[in-house]
Amino acid sequence: MDLDNILMAFVPSAVVGAVAYLLINKFLQAESKRHILEIKKESLNVTIPVRLQAFERIILLLERIDAVQVVKRSIKPGMTSGELRQKAVAEIQNEFNHNVTQQVYISAASWEKVKKAKDDAIKLIGVTGTQVGDHVDAVAFSKKILGVNEELEINNNEAIEFVKQEVRKLF
Repeated sequence: MDLDNILMAFVPSAVVGAVAYLLINKFLQAESKRHILEIKKESLNVTIPVRLQAFERIILLLERIDAVQVVKRSIKPGMTSGELRQKAVAEIQNEFNHNVTQQVYISAASWEKVKKAKDDAIKLIGVTGTQVGDHVDAVAFSKKILGVNEELEINNNEAIEFVKQEVRKLF
C-alpha cells in the first residue's frame, strides 16, 4: 500500500515536471532564436551603411586611378614625361594604398577587379612612357596616353559596373 501511495504521488509529479521542462525548454529555444534574429537585424542596420560607404569609396577610387585622369591632374608646366610618369604612378599607388582597407567590405571578385584596374592604369602609363621617352615634354606624354588608352582599350568601366552590381545585390 505504501508503494501505491508513493507511486500515486510521484507519477503525476514526474509528468507535471516533464511537461514543465519541455515547455520551458521550447520557450527558451524560441527566445534564443528571436534574440539571435534581433542581433542580426541590428547588425545589418550598422553594416549596410558602412558597406555602402565602402562601395562609394571604391567607385571614387576607380574614378581617381583612371590613368588619363591622373595624368590630367598631375601635369605641371615645365614637367618632363618621366617626371609626370613617376608622379602619376605614385598618385595611383597612394590612392590605392589609402583605400586598401575597403576590401573588407566588398567581395573578393570585386577587389580583384579593383586591383586589375590599378595594375592596368600603371601599365598604361608605363607603355606610354616607353613609347614617348623620359625627356620629352609632359604635354606630349599626356596627348600620347589618350591614343595608347584607345589602342589598349583600358578603362575602369568594367570594374565600376561589377562593383555597382554587387551593390544592387544588397537590396
